[in-house]
Amino acid sequence: MIKLRFGVLIAILITATSAFAGYAPGKVQAALKKMYPTANDIAWSQDDGYYCADFMMNGLEKNVWFNAQGQWAMTQTELVSTDRLSPAVYNAFSMSNYDDWEVLDVTYVEFPKWEPIIVIKVGQANIDIKYQLFYTPKGELLRTRNVSNMYDILGPGTFL
Repeated sequence: MIKLRFGVLIAILITATSAFAGYAPGKVQAALKKMYPTANDIAWSQDDGYYCADFMMNGLEKNVWFNAQGQWAMTQTELVSTDRLSPAVYNAFSMSNYDDWEVLDVTYVEFPKWEPIIVIKVGQANIDIKYQLFYTPKGELLRTRNVSNMYDILGPGTFL
């Protein structure tokens, strides 16, 4: 009897896990395909009430957030390094107080109704201090955010 109960419990857990892993509602998936028709190998996750699609396009990683109704919230493109920055942002960063810090990540963030924001994540060698620097496409530093002791995901909640 115990083996039967254990077997049923395992079957329920396997079914529940596979049913929710990598899932997004049909209207969310359709919205993604409309925006990025060539997107393949999409990994879905959920973040703070949003569905997030993660995939590669043109050699760059993209993360695209949608609400449950399939409305686009934002897109992140990982630029990998400062070499891909516009001259205005590159020059602003290189003249900042953080220019000698190690660049850990460079992200281009797009929104439906706002101008894009470029986020450069920097840290110092051998010290657990990390900051995100938020720039406009024209190179204006909007703000800095200390992400040393936090999970520093750049979800839609970061920008609200």
